[in-house]
Amino acid sequence: MKHLLGKEKKLVLGELMKKGQAAMEYLMTYGWAILIIIVVVAALYAMGVFKIGRTTVPCSPCFSYFAYVDHNSTHLVLKNGARDIENFAVTAGGTTPATTTYSPGDTIVIPLTGYSPPHTVTVSYDIVGGTAGHTDSGTLH
Repeated sequence: MKHLLGKEKKLVLGELMKKGQAAMEYLMTYGWAILIIIVVVAALYAMGVFKIGRTTVPCSPCFSYFAYVDHNSTHLVLKNGARDIENFAVTAGGTTPATTTYSPGDTIVIPLTGYSPPHTVTVSYDIVGGTAGHTDSGTLH
C-alpha cells in the first residue's frame, strides 16, 4: 500500500509541474509582448506623437540652401550652406546686409522691413566658382 501511495504522489506532483511549466510559459510569452508594447509606446511618446496643440513652425516653407536659425520682428538669422557665396542680396522682405560674401557655416543677419506674419523674405546669391543667379525664399510666421 505504501508503494502505491508513492506512485500517486508522483503522478500528482508530475501533473502539477506540467501545469506550472505551462503557466510560466504563458506568463513569459505575454510578458515579453507587454514589454515590447511599453517600449514602442515610450518611443512614440519621446518623438512627440501624442502632443496636442502643437505650435506653428517659425519658418515654413523655409529656405532650401540656408539653415534657418531665428527671427524676430526686426531681424532674420540664417546660416550659410556648404559653399562659399558672393553677391548676397535681399530682393524682398528685408534689406541687404553690409557683408555680401559668406563662407560655409557663416551667420547671416538680415534686417527685416515691414514685418507682419506671414512675412516672405527672398534672397539672391552666386556660388563662388559655380553658377550665378540663385534665389531662395522663406516665409516667417
